[in-house]
Amino acid sequence: MSDFFEPNLKALARRFPEIARRLAFRDEVSSDVQSKVSSEGMIVVVREQPLDHPSHPRQAAQQWAIRACGSLQSRGDPVIVFGLGGGYHLEALVGEGVTDLAVYEPSWDVLRVAMESRDLSQLFDKLRAIWIDEIPTDLSGDRQLMTRSLSQTVFPEAWDELRRGLFAARGSEKLKPSVSILGPLQGGTLPILSYVQSALVRLGIRARPLNMSPWAAGYHQVGSLIGDKFRQQVAERNYVDFLSSVAVESVTHRPVDIFICLAQAPITIKALQQLRSMGIITVLWFVEDFRRFSYWQQFAPYFDFVFTIQKEPCISAMRQAGAPQVHYLPVACDPLVHAPMSLTPEEHRRWGSPVSFVGAGYHNRQQVFASLSHLPFKIWGTEWPVSRPFNTLVQEEGRRLAPEEYTKIFNATDININLHSSSERDGVDPFGDFVNPRTFELAAAGAFQLVDQRTLLPELFVPGEELVTFNSVPELKDQVAMYLSEPEKRLQSVRKGRERALNDHTYDTRMKQMLSVIYSTKYDHLAERQKNHPWTKLLTASKPFPELMKRLERGYGRGDDPSLDSLIAEISVGKGKLDDLDQELLFLHHVKQNMVLKKPGEG
Repeated sequence: MSDFFEPNLKALARRFPEIARRLAFRDEVSSDVQSKVSSEGMIVVVREQPLDHPSHPRQAAQQWAIRACGSLQSRGDPVIVFGLGGGYHLEALVGEGVTDLAVYEPSWDVLRVAMESRDLSQLFDKLRAIWIDEIPTDLSGDRQLMTRSLSQTVFPEAWDELRRGLFAARGSEKLKPSVSILGPLQGGTLPILSYVQSALVRLGIRARPLNMSPWAAGYHQVGSLIGDKFRQQVAERNYVDFLSSVAVESVTHRPVDIFICLAQAPITIKALQQLRSMGIITVLWFVEDFRRFSYWQQFAPYFDFVFTIQKEPCISAMRQAGAPQVHYLPVACDPLVHAPMSLTPEEHRRWGSPVSFVGAGYHNRQQVFASLSHLPFKIWGTEWPVSRPFNTLVQEEGRRLAPEEYTKIFNATDININLHSSSERDGVDPFGDFVNPRTFELAAAGAFQLVDQRTLLPELFVPGEELVTFNSVPELKDQVAMYLSEPEKRLQSVRKGRERALNDHTYDTRMKQMLSVIYSTKYDHLAERQKNHPWTKLLTASKPFPELMKRLERGYGRGDDPSLDSLIAEISVGKGKLDDLDQELLFLHHVKQNMVLKKPGEG
């Protein structure tokens, strides 16, 4: 061990004892991280890539610090620097008078090698904070983010994560974008529209859902009116074009900043181009299997952001199709909907069963569940055969259920089978990756589930502890038999699964994650739109009039238009005495209604 390490460790312990304690237990350093000699001192190298200038680290750091400080309004501005390296650039910032300095270093090994190579004791005394490997949870405030390209090149993922975290914190504090969410015409993902809207509202975002499901009946009516298949497809495309234009008109009348499309929402490329030309950020949350639904290949280039429930090869495929940004974002649960319920005896009789399944009758599910017909088994959902054995298993004529109804089924069932859909493979898909909404909803509802293993599932839940998985039909049958006879084991899994769902997998969490990605590259764009929005100007002008400002803030929070009509709407005429502000607003409204606008040239 070098002569520098122990004095550096003591200095680190004085300022950041937890960091020092954890570092002291890390004796081994990866061979990828080393120190090398330069003409101005030791430098740190990762995989042969220098984190400091290879020959003149002090001089280069000084030049960098001068340029970096040019973006500061004051040397007292809070600064976060990405990358410790050899510490030369941090010392240079201190030399330039920066007094509120924090550093994030992605690698413990870099910290240790730097402390073994140079005297950093005085630098540690000057730092406000130091974070190693873990993105700080509190990034609030107007912190200036600085980085050197050397560290950014070596740790690009950590750089992106820190930047997203910083802009997410800044955006949540300073931005209140308006959002529209366009839902699908139909399908099992339709409820996600309301979950997303509710989550955004809870986050203080003005969110408006565009529910297209009432138009589904008209879409299906096309086929009954037109017999020719080609002409039917043309008419269906025209129908979607119409719905897409309705969506555009909606946000033209009441402008938004972000337009989120859920998978299979009725939108056209032309409409997406129009939205972008209006400065609206376009987002696709593709909550479907990218292999089964391939329309994304044409649409990907017209969304600013695409979020998927799959990783590779999905993300690479969408990028190759032209999507500017693609990010993994699994679905989730809504704890206000998917929750434990107290059911009446009558509800238990109607919805309950020792074994149940809720979902559509895909090919692989039909195969598996036909072999379970000897069980006390109920099936709920659409697209199931009417032949045996499904004529006795499928409940209530295979109608589509509301979320409140299938949450009752979850609660009234001893074992909920959660078999993911597959049109390409029989039985259990050994290569299945995405995790469906039911997985999160069952966990949040405090319901026991047997779910087929998915490659992405272990990142979300601990198999065997927070839920129980199966890899084959014989294993499913064995587990059903075992857990029917051992309710205590079911309760252990249920408790842990619900805790994980509520902590990590709510739509509130997902919307925070989505917005953090959007803010990381579109913060300035959104800030400029917000500054020039009529609501911003109106609220600023009303500050000298507190009562008027309160009313305007209520209208702003409701998503009203910034107009006199929205203020009038909340005045209840005939219910009590009108105050002075009520009377003044009503007078102005009366004047407006009776104004006669003259055309140019009229006397």
